[in-house]
Amino acid sequence: MHLTSRSWVTACLIAGIAVLGLPVAAQAATKTVSLGTTAAAQKGLQNLGADSNDFFPHGVTIHQGDSVKFVPSGFHTFDFPAKGGTVLPLLTGNGKVSGSADAAGAPFWFNGQDALGFNPALLPGLYGKKVAYDGSKRLESGLPLANKPKPILVTFKKAGSFTYYCDVHPGMKGVVTVKAKRARIPTAAQDKATLKAQVAKVISSAKAVAKTTVPANTVSVGASGASGVEAYAFFPSTLTVAAGTTVTFKMSAKSLEVHTATTGPGDPEKDPSSYLGKIAASLNSPAFDPAAVYPSDVPPAPAALSPTLHGNGFWNSGGLDNVAASPLPASNQVTFAAAGTYQFYCMIHPFMHGTVVVQ
Repeated sequence: MHLTSRSWVTACLIAGIAVLGLPVAAQAATKTVSLGTTAAAQKGLQNLGADSNDFFPHGVTIHQGDSVKFVPSGFHTFDFPAKGGTVLPLLTGNGKVSGSADAAGAPFWFNGQDALGFNPALLPGLYGKKVAYDGSKRLESGLPLANKPKPILVTFKKAGSFTYYCDVHPGMKGVVTVKAKRARIPTAAQDKATLKAQVAKVISSAKAVAKTTVPANTVSVGASGASGVEAYAFFPSTLTVAAGTTVTFKMSAKSLEVHTATTGPGDPEKDPSSYLGKIAASLNSPAFDPAAVYPSDVPPAPAALSPTLHGNGFWNSGGLDNVAASPLPASNQVTFAAAGTYQFYCMIHPFMHGTVVVQ
């Protein structure tokens, strides 16, 4: 091959760059964010009965033109609102409740209230798709309703700092920082170290949450800590009280979750065909059984719970959360009017189980 002196110099420069391991031209790269806990975090958290409502990592820095692969893990979304916008609500009304009756045939008080279900705006999903984002309009993943939702690849076309949220867990947020193509950004090794530190912090928080204690005649429905950590249990797991005692079921202060405290016939996790099982199962469909999300009895006066309440011993706190902007309350009370053993579950997380023994 014949080379002129100019082409020979160019060839030498290219060869030198290759030897030094420097790119001739910047190539698009991809970093990964888990929508929920990573496998490494899950392994340590499961032993503690906990999870973390957070993105892993919750901050990632890339070059303009690079991509982020959002990998589904748990029931989370990502929502990049338009500038000045807010996140989408998880639930919306779809008509009014009608014809809802208890086991004794008496109409529930919430007939005429909004029939709640998943926000239709969250039902179309981006899972398995590749999309581009420049910050000009909302980018919404949608709810991960498929059995095994696939990752979403987002290419960021514009430099800037972009904050995103989970529509399911208000307060759960992450940031994608997009820098100019020649700017310095964290290396893969640095990203790995950052993620490892986040996981360690979450495990430490979960260990502290597992030791949650509460005042007398109180049950914490779940327990929460730093880094979005949530222990999916009732604290205490067994409470013993005298007949006539009023017990408060409440959310923990840092929780990003929604829970219920519900008692009645059946185990919603082990027996999906039972009374409670059917109510809990409705939360997996677009239209919910209102008995799953509304308090079974008109708030705020405590109901008198006995094996005959509502014909079958049913009582539900209704949805509880600790978010100031939410219409849901943070607690509900019930008076145990008769001796016996009452099994409680969360309709949203049926594996959560607690017991109240009334003497």
